[in-house]
Amino acid sequence: MFIEKTKPMDFLYSSLLVLHSWNRWAVIVFALFVIVSSVKGLSGKTGYSVFQKKSLFYYILTLHLQLLGGLILYFVLSPITTMALNDFGAAMKDSTARFWAVEHAFVNIVAVGIAQAGSIITKRKKTDREKHRSALIWTVISILLIFAMIPFGMMGVERPWFRF
Repeated sequence: MFIEKTKPMDFLYSSLLVLHSWNRWAVIVFALFVIVSSVKGLSGKTGYSVFQKKSLFYYILTLHLQLLGGLILYFVLSPITTMALNDFGAAMKDSTARFWAVEHAFVNIVAVGIAQAGSIITKRKKTDREKHRSALIWTVISILLIFAMIPFGMMGVERPWFRF
């Protein structure tokens, strides 16, 4: 019996794509926890709590998982980026191929870097107010970049909100 070589890769691709799609919601939820708790901390002049530390930690963790999954999709499994990387000149002329080959990947990598830097900077702040402010600023910047690159149709590329 002949088994086509692409079947395992197709399964890996579709499985990782589902995980990548669902993990974005975890990223958004933890970003919201960080933002809301930082605003509450700044307005209520409360201490930087264990909940806030853990929220920021889980935001960074989910971002790193998203980055790892995205890089595997980008360089190994995705037929879209494989085609784009094989003929980069043609991909740059097609807005959808350019989005996946350059814009989505680059901006999200920058957003993860910003969030990670913000996490490090927040930990080094001396006062609770500085920690709240730092976590708020860096998280908002990173999540705005991420929102711009989620394929909800804003950049002309749309994918399902929930994959199964």
